[in-house]
Amino acid sequence: MRLVLQRKECEELKRVDYWILLFGRRKTGKTTLIKNCAKYDYFVTIANESEGLLEDGERIGIPELLREIRSEVRRGGRVVIDEFQRLPERFYADISTLDRTGGLVLAGSSYGVLNKVFDSNSPLLGLVTPREIPILRYEEVLSQVGDPVLSTLFRDPWVIPFVNSYGEFLDRIREFSLISKGLVGEIFKEEERSLTELYYQSLLKVAEGVWKTSDLAGILQVKGGEATVSSLMNRLSKMGLVRKIRTLGKELYYRHVSPVISLAFYAESKYLVSDRDVKIPELPIGLEVQFSVGEMISEYYGGDFVYSPREDIDVIVMKGRRRLIAFEVKMGEISESEAREAVRRMGRVAERVGLISLRERPPEIGDVSLGPTELLEMSRELVAGKRVPGPEVD
Repeated sequence: MRLVLQRKECEELKRVDYWILLFGRRKTGKTTLIKNCAKYDYFVTIANESEGLLEDGERIGIPELLREIRSEVRRGGRVVIDEFQRLPERFYADISTLDRTGGLVLAGSSYGVLNKVFDSNSPLLGLVTPREIPILRYEEVLSQVGDPVLSTLFRDPWVIPFVNSYGEFLDRIREFSLISKGLVGEIFKEEERSLTELYYQSLLKVAEGVWKTSDLAGILQVKGGEATVSSLMNRLSKMGLVRKIRTLGKELYYRHVSPVISLAFYAESKYLVSDRDVKIPELPIGLEVQFSVGEMISEYYGGDFVYSPREDIDVIVMKGRRRLIAFEVKMGEISESEAREAVRRMGRVAERVGLISLRERPPEIGDVSLGPTELLEMSRELVAGKRVPGPEVD
């Protein structure tokens, strides 16, 4: 599918008149965002420690590249340096002495570059403003695509050219499993780490739904036990691969940030799809949709997204200590009996309760009932900035 999705960072990038560092893990759409939204006169991609790659394909040595950049910004031009994390730190001083008359956009496909640029000894400290570019927000995709399931996959912009439906993604899961492992390997490389077997197995188990550090420690049998696993999960979180989600208890719920990588790693862990051509009956797409919807719902109500696996509650929106509203999220229809049971269960933990079905609007039994039409309207309100978060629960 040929589709370029609009995102809110685009308008910011059009207006930016200061030096900025766009950072985030690989394949979140940073380069596409820059080329579609930023005004620039000179664009270069750092190919390796000694060369840059210009838009016309010409390779240029770093010293010569810096001279050209200096000349461009002195004239008031705007320069983009992509894959900035590959530029050796010894050249940061050269960047810091550029004429401030010109504009400068740096883009780094790692979180480690953030530590380098904003280290207390960095020549660039105080000259550049950071801006994270994560995967697309669910409301941004849903408001443009309309399909709540496909929108979950398209939050990872790199997958858009390859599929037109969830069914096609499922049929080609072996391809996406191979791509996803390679992508994760690239992420580790850019963070100057190695994708060890321990990291890889941890990511596979998280994709399977193993979220407790104590359970992961038992499965992985690592030296140091749960403390080692907690440290490992923190590193994966800082790399933009794993997200920590609050629960009603003291534990954190660990999930993959990327729905596509999560599904691909699940298929690999369960079916070893990279080693054999096997037909997968189904993937846990419902869970991925549930978490994407939960993020959007929480944004809509102006609270934090909390998941409650023990109480089996899909989405709880919290503001401070207040449990504003809880939601049951279903891919299919919600019958009246299912609705009453869900409302009864959720009513024990939240001030208000709601039902969400991706098939049709649920029965009007709880405080809020949302079907696909209402979710689409909600996404468009959020993107337009017209929605004042949370009036229903004030």
